Amino acid sequence: MDNALMLGLQTQRVLQRRMDVSANNLANINTSGFKADSLVLEEVNDTGAEADADPRDIRFVRDVGLARDMSQGPIAMTGNPLDVAIEGDGFFMVEGPSGPLYTRDGAFQLTGDGRLVTSDGRAVLSSGGAPIVFDPQGETPTIGRDGAISVAGVEAGRIGVVSFTAPGALSKVGDNLWDAHGQQGGQFEGVTVQGALEGSNVRPVIELTRLIEISRAYQSAAKIVSDADGLRKSAIERLGR
Repeated sequence: MDNALMLGLQTQRVLQRRMDVSANNLANINTSGFKADSLVLEEVNDTGAEADADPRDIRFVRDVGLARDMSQGPIAMTGNPLDVAIEGDGFFMVEGPSGPLYTRDGAFQLTGDGRLVTSDGRAVLSSGGAPIVFDPQGETPTIGRDGAISVAGVEAGRIGVVSFTAPGALSKVGDNLWDAHGQQGGQFEGVTVQGALEGSNVRPVIELTRLIEISRAYQSAAKIVSDADGLRKSAIERLGR
């Protein structure tokens, strides 16, 4: 009965984590440049749990982290000249509290003093790592497929876009931003598309189906725990009598 409780409770814990991940994916189906997550599990052999009958080994699984789906999201034209989408394995460089952070969300804006910023006000960095600044009263900038920014036909800078040899090693830090943890960005081989945004790569139907499966599995695990607890109570009552 103890093993049944342990298995049931461990299964519920893992299923809860899976549900949290899928629910977060669904909550971000409309987030520009969002990359879907999935839970990474591993088998735990040395649990100390045994059964009275064969098979005697009781095995658990535990979550060890998150895997990122870094595949390209759909690109939709918006007509906004400050929206920029990335085609390829690259990230925009933006200003962080202690160094550059990275994002796939190219919904940029101009501040009153002419700085190019993200939707949450972080400065977009150039290829040289400096904030990009325009004349706020000047013409609308034109952004080329190589990230070069031109105003009235004169190049005014280049949007910083870098790629990583191991993009899956980047970690999400909130606000649709990524931290490279010291990994150096390399030359970007893709293209930038002005007047467009990359959508989330979450597949809603798959995530909804997954949530239904997780919910049913959780109910089954809860029943195992409930039945094991009922057997325990019944055994205690009989022994008491």
